Parts: sequence; C-alpha cells; structure tokens
Amino acid sequence: MADYASLLAPISEPDLLVRPPPERSEGPLGYLLRLAEANCMTLHELSGLGVRYDLGCLTRQRLLPDVALDPDLHAHVARLDFLLETSGRIWNQRYARFCPQCLAEDSTWRASWELYFHDACPRHGVWLVDICSSCGESVRWSRESLLRCQCGSDLREELPGYAPDNVRRLSAVLEDKLLCRPEANALPPFVGLNVDQVQRLIRYLGGYMDPGSNPKPLKLRNAGRLEVSWPISSLAAEIVFDWPIALHRTLDCLQAASVDGKAGLKGVFKQAYSYLYKGFSESAFAPIRETFETWLAAHWKGGVARRNRRLSAELLEKVQWIPGNVAAETLGISMARLRFLIHEGTLEGQESFSTSGRRFTIVRRDPLDQIRAQLAGELTMSEAMELLGIGKVRMQRILRLLFPSARRINDLPYLPWCVPRREVDALLLLGSHVPVVCIPEEHQVSLGHLLKYWNWTGDEIVALIEATKAGTIALQAMLDNARGIGRWIFDVAQLRALQKGMNSGRSNWVSIPEMAKILGVKQQVAYWLTQHGFVRAERLGTLKGIGSRVRREELERFRQSHVFGRDVAAIIGTSSPKAMRMLAEQGIYPLRAHGCQASRQLIYAHSEELQHFLAQVTGSSPVSFKLVSCLGLSDAS
Repeated sequence: MADYASLLAPISEPDLLVRPPPERSEGPLGYLLRLAEANCMTLHELSGLGVRYDLGCLTRQRLLPDVALDPDLHAHVARLDFLLETSGRIWNQRYARFCPQCLAEDSTWRASWELYFHDACPRHGVWLVDICSSCGESVRWSRESLLRCQCGSDLREELPGYAPDNVRRLSAVLEDKLLCRPEANALPPFVGLNVDQVQRLIRYLGGYMDPGSNPKPLKLRNAGRLEVSWPISSLAAEIVFDWPIALHRTLDCLQAASVDGKAGLKGVFKQAYSYLYKGFSESAFAPIRETFETWLAAHWKGGVARRNRRLSAELLEKVQWIPGNVAAETLGISMARLRFLIHEGTLEGQESFSTSGRRFTIVRRDPLDQIRAQLAGELTMSEAMELLGIGKVRMQRILRLLFPSARRINDLPYLPWCVPRREVDALLLLGSHVPVVCIPEEHQVSLGHLLKYWNWTGDEIVALIEATKAGTIALQAMLDNARGIGRWIFDVAQLRALQKGMNSGRSNWVSIPEMAKILGVKQQVAYWLTQHGFVRAERLGTLKGIGSRVRREELERFRQSHVFGRDVAAIIGTSSPKAMRMLAEQGIYPLRAHGCQASRQLIYAHSEELQHFLAQVTGSSPVSFKLVSCLGLSDAS
C-alpha cells in the first residue's frame, strides 16, 4: 500500500501515456489509483515515478486543465493539497472504504470516503464498505483496479446495509466541511469548526460519553476500519443532532453511574473533563465548553471549588447544587435541621456516602431564598432565650406553656425547638408605653429578679406573663440595665396576690410515688409516664434527686384519656397478653415512647376504635370510658 510519505518524494519527470484530470469531488488516493490504473501501473509504481497529489506536481504533469478553464477544480485540488500537508491526521490512509451504489453510478472515488469517521453515504444512506464479501479481506490501496478488490471481485456488486439517519447526516457534515460547502456551518455545534475539529469532536463524544468505554477512549487502534469507527460515530451522531439536550442527558447518566458521588468533576468524568479545556483549547470550541458549563450550573451535584480556574466566577455563582454546609450557613441553621428539611421535602437535596463512609449532602440553591424567608418567621430556643432574657433551665420548663405553638424541627427529642417570632415580638412590645428606670422602688421587683431569687413554679411564671398580656397585672416600669422580659417591673403586692390565687398548695399536688398508688401501678410505670410526657410533671428544683410533682388536674386528665390493659382484659374476660394480641389484630397498640421503648405495663389511649372493639366483643352497647378507666384503681384516689 502506498502511503503519503512516499507520495511526497522528490519529483521526477515521468512520461505518462494517459493523463486523466481529477474530478471536483475526487479524493487524493482515489485519483492516484485511477491514474495508475489508466497507465497500467500500481499505486506504488506511480509513487516511484514521483507523481503525487500536489497542485504543482499535477500542473507540471499536465494533469490539470488551465486555471482559467476550470478554476473550481484548481481550488479543490489546492484545498486537498493544503489539508494533506497540514492536517494529515484527518485522512484514513490505511483502509479503503466506499459506497457501492455511488461507484455504480459514477466510477469516481469520493474524497470524503478517505476521511476518518465518514462511515455512511450521505446520498444513499447506507454504510460504507471496507471488507470484500468475496474474500473477506479489507479492501487495500495496493490493488490494481479502482473498481475491483485485490481478489478481482467487482466492488460495485457489494450489498451495503442501511445506516441510521443521524450517522448519514454526520457524514454529510464531514463532506460539507471538506468541500467547503455553506451547509457545513448551518447546525450547532459545528459552527466555526474545520474538518479536523469536527473529527476530534466526534472522537470525544463517541468515546468519553460512553459509560462503558475504556480508560483512554481517544486512543483507537485501527480507527480506519468501519467495525471500530461506527460505534464512535453512531453515539456522537445521536448527541450532536439533539444538541444540547442529548449532551445534558448523557452527562446526567455519567454522573448517576459514578460510584463515589464526592469524586469531583475529574473523578466522575475522568479525562473527559480535562480534555474539554486542554484538548479543546481553541476558541472554536467555546460553544462546546459553554454547553458543558450550562449543564454544570444546573445539574452538577458535586462540589465546585473556587480554586478551579477553568470555571469563571460568574459560573460559580450560578451553580444550582451546592454543598450542604454552605446551604446550612446560608440559611443560618444546623446540618441536622437541613437534613430534616430535605427529608420532609421542603428542600431538594440528596445525601451520598464515600467509600470511607463519610456523608456528603448537596442542596439545590433555587429555593434557599424562599426557605430563608420562611425560617425568618421562627426562632430557635437559644435565640428566644437571648431575646427574652430567660435562662436555659427556666426556658425548658416554660417553653410549651408560654408558647403552645412551639415545635421541634422533627419528632426526634434531640433536635432543637422552634418558636414563632411573632409571639416573641409580641412579648417584647409589652411595656413600650411605661417609663424606663434604673432602680425599682422598694415595693417593686423586676421579673429578672423574680426568676433568679423567687421560688416560683413554671405555671406561676406563665400565669404572670399571661396576666400581663391580658392587662390583669399592670407593668409599673422597665428596668434600664436588663434585657427582654426580665426588664418588666411589677408591684410586689400584685405578685403575691397572683401566687395566692393560683391554689398552688400542697393539696393540689401529688408526688410520683403517690401518683403510682392512685393509679395502682408500680413506681417504675409512673416514672415512665412522666419521663416520656404522657403525664406532665414539674421538677421541684435543679439539683439531682430533689424529684418532681404532678398536679391532680393533670392526673385526672390522664385517667380520663387512657385505660390500662388489665382493665380491658377484665372486661373481655381473658388474660392481658391475649387481650394485647386481640387489640393488635384490630390495629390498636399500647403507648410507646420514642425509639419504640414500651412501658412494662400495657396502657392504651381511649379511642372510638377501642370502644367499638369492647362493644363488639361483649355484645353490648359501648362501655362508658369512665367505667373502663376506673376498673382496678386504688381507693387512694
């Protein structure tokens, strides 16, 4: 096979008997083979005579008409001569391929057939042929006849298969670029690209955008063979003719297929990312890089560091997926609360784990402003404490009493509380009409002093605040050197009267052991009920071991709203374990605390389902709750 190195040998003056001129769409090797055949030579022998595809050489050999007679032919030869000299890598010099139908219509070897990745005929929409069906060998340039294989079979008799339309269109783009037709710049992303750049784009898209490609997909062995090049050109054709949607969809697939979500751009896209900026450094590829950066800003779910100099500052500001710690800092919340917002669907985000077990959270930037506005209407318990001037221990005791609408950011007990800002602001606005003093009068005391030195319960403090809001107790003044509601100054006599009127004597309270006797349960069950909030208790002090107490009203509320499993079993006439199984079959379960911690004694919430079950089992009208809840209770009540 003759190669281009031999065709560039020093020129001699051969005496050719037949001098057919090249055609306007004919390829260099195809014309030289046709010229050699016309002179009963091989391509190698013609090369030995110094004949090569060169405008000057063809002119000296009188193989071209005068330039005035056919300027287009001279321009075509000059263009191919220039590409042979400057862009030798675009030519498929080793393997010959052709369209049998084109050869049957016109025995001219098209120039586009000699290009890499020109895999289909733009005119007939069939795959080009590079293997002879008679001998099974690749068609070689060292054959003696242009229209026959080296085995002697007629190439025009080959039966090609139909190619996908996008592959046909891609081959048409390559042909238009080669022949400088105006249609070549009609479609993005081909605008402004030459033949070499189009081939590099095809190799890049067909190699790097394939999730199953090898680590170095640009290094193709025998790329001139159709069986090697058609997978590359087919994938590239599907992407470029649905631009940029198909590219974005392919990048999404590559990102989803990544094992380590924290691998970064280079870890996810391998060399495809760096080649985009190093291999496509020319300005003609700027639209390609912009398309990638558009996807990066909208869909990339990994981190983008500011030290990445390939990406502009404007792009970094537009990135929609940001790390969770950045989102939490923007919103002014903890990572635990951020994860809860993602879990409940308020924020769009996702979590991933690296191979070492580290957790990474990413969040979409779009809704952050809206979420921040929503969060501005709530305060954490720490922020409410700071504004109101109340200590942590005191705030924990009166939080739900003072702010009934306060809630945890999740049902889990270790997550922080949220307090409506409007309720805190309403308290802070009280007393704006009273004078500000530096020292209270002798008959006056500030709320801050009361909280610190008076032994008031949480209920008494809440009652004082509610009375102040209702105007029952008037504010006398505001203390200058205090903060929050600790500035409020009251008349001592009014405070004593309020405390006396709350009936907070010993007869209204019971201890936890007394509560156990009243309910007829062990003390362990009574403590379990108070510890998990089923019966609200109030601690008598901050020191360990002092204990708690329960209001009789609270105890009565619990008795009216709950029933023990032993009492249900007594009505049914069976054992407690069997009664529990019968209730479970009806979807009625005993009380459980967070973490599925159950009491050692069965306790059920009174509900219509329970009443209906008892009526169905006993065959009578629904049993009154008062009767059920009081069965088995001690007379100590």
